[in-house]
Amino acid sequence: MINSLSFVLLETTKQFYEVGIPGTIIFSAIGIVMSVIAFKIIDWLLPGKMTHQIADEKNVAVGIVAGAMILGICIIIAAAIAS
Repeated sequence: MINSLSFVLLETTKQFYEVGIPGTIIFSAIGIVMSVIAFKIIDWLLPGKMTHQIADEKNVAVGIVAGAMILGICIIIAAAIAS
């Protein structure tokens, strides 16, 4: 009984390291790249430059809106990856 349980745990742990961790890294990279691309597209579509407003002019309101927008995009990307 103990040998079969330890074998199952060993196989589960082995599968976690072989499949789980690389999959997590790959999907995380895909999600980050998609988020950056989405931010750049929205920054390009809107009048003015959000990056300039946030970094150079220290516009807090634009920063809050950009953060909320990225959070919403990331929720959509996470749901798409999870399904």
